Amino acid sequence: MKRFVGLLVVAMVLVLVLVFITNPELISTIWLYLVGFIGYIVALGEKGFRSVKKAFIKDEPPKKPSSAVLPQLKKTPDSAEVDKLEQKIHQLEGQLGAAQQEGKPLAAGTVTVLRYMDDGETTLGLLFLRNKFFAYTLEDTFRVEKVKHETRIPAGKYQLDFNRQVTPMTERYRHRMPWFDFHLEIKDVPDFSQICIHIGNTHSDTSGCVLIADGVSAGLPRSIVQSTLTYEKFYKIIHGLLQTNEQVTIQVHDEDWIKKSKIATI
Repeated sequence: MKRFVGLLVVAMVLVLVLVFITNPELISTIWLYLVGFIGYIVALGEKGFRSVKKAFIKDEPPKKPSSAVLPQLKKTPDSAEVDKLEQKIHQLEGQLGAAQQEGKPLAAGTVTVLRYMDDGETTLGLLFLRNKFFAYTLEDTFRVEKVKHETRIPAGKYQLDFNRQVTPMTERYRHRMPWFDFHLEIKDVPDFSQICIHIGNTHSDTSGCVLIADGVSAGLPRSIVQSTLTYEKFYKIIHGLLQTNEQVTIQVHDEDWIKKSKIATI
């Protein structure tokens, strides 16, 4: 029966083709019907193709999961491997502890000075106030044997306090700056006396003291700039701390501070 229907459809298609060949003007009149008929023919053919495929191809049974047993991983490491790992850990801990003992913390005081350059005449440095960069510093050069008024103080940790002596320099500062009281002196420096932090620009403005400023000049001789404003800010902070009886210290490091600090162990 299905075969007869198929032959009938083919015959009808052939008749239609002959009609359109002999009468082409009919295409413009019934083209919508023609498109629908062709779609029906395509759908019918697809349905027949599925029926034929289903009759000749059998469904494959689902595959069973493999019964192969995977090798089991070790749940615990070998005892010898554990011993080796523990030895390595202890060795690394010992090396780290030794390295930390060799290094010294940089910020050991309220004020920290890191000297970074000495040209044989002038020493330049960085001043930190409670671990934050605050200003640039300028001092005299390093000398193995002290030359009075031309030698910087040794590195170390010192007390920073008022020098309550009224000197001609104290009077000049008071005359220029109404907020000034007494000079800030670095106390108990071996073989030095009256070492203060004050205003200045070049090594000719210091006699072993520490000058501070807001910038460094690129010219020669080495100099720092905007010293007065920086000194005023610094003085008012330290003056306030001392007025509340806080112990204020200054830690001075030479140019090899990187090697001697914990930074060297990183």
